[in-house]
Amino acid sequence: MLIMEPYWVFPKGSAHMATETAPSTRRNRNKLRHRQEITAAALVIFAEKGYREASIQEIADRADFAVSTIYALFENKEDLYRSVSRYVAKYCGDLFDRAMSGGTNEYEKLLLFARAKGQACRELPDGVRLLNNEQHGPLFRPVLNTREGITQFYEGFILRIRDLFAAGIKKGLFVEADPELLAIGLEGITNALVLRSFSEQAQYTYEDRIDEILAVFFGPVLKDKQKQ
Repeated sequence: MLIMEPYWVFPKGSAHMATETAPSTRRNRNKLRHRQEITAAALVIFAEKGYREASIQEIADRADFAVSTIYALFENKEDLYRSVSRYVAKYCGDLFDRAMSGGTNEYEKLLLFARAKGQACRELPDGVRLLNNEQHGPLFRPVLNTREGITQFYEGFILRIRDLFAAGIKKGLFVEADPELLAIGLEGITNALVLRSFSEQAQYTYEDRIDEILAVFFGPVLKDKQKQ
């Protein structure tokens, strides 16, 4: 599991806020707070405009800080982007881990994983947008290595979903099929619903329609006895 940087504590009021050791001085506490405010602003800008088009000036304006303050706390835009991407990966990874821990078998774990995306959309919508843009939007893909963040998280989770399908096939829960293709299919159909629910034309949320989508996907995947 990725290690979250110690200064992450937003979104405010979330049950998933990180704990940290209290800074020893007022100066350190102010620095910590400034990093939080800047990274929160950066998440919104990166999600909206992508890495290439986002500027430090825009982030500074949204956070209400001078550009010089950002460069005092982050090495450059790449450093700030990496910090944001690590947070999004850790946040979503922890959320999905908690959701799937409630399942008694592979099928239930996969259902809980898919439904947990709705919670992520509610609690961290800009993070979900950034995650989807990084993986599926070539115009958003940054010219830097983010493997310690979003890309590593995404690839690792695809493998985990694949392994759940493989175990479920072995136990007779699912029909014989390539577990990696099943993982890609589930991830693809749920991500499509995420993107659609975020569009201006959508008249529903992800959570409004996810059970219908899951019924369509798992209908031909479940063994007959599991459908009863």
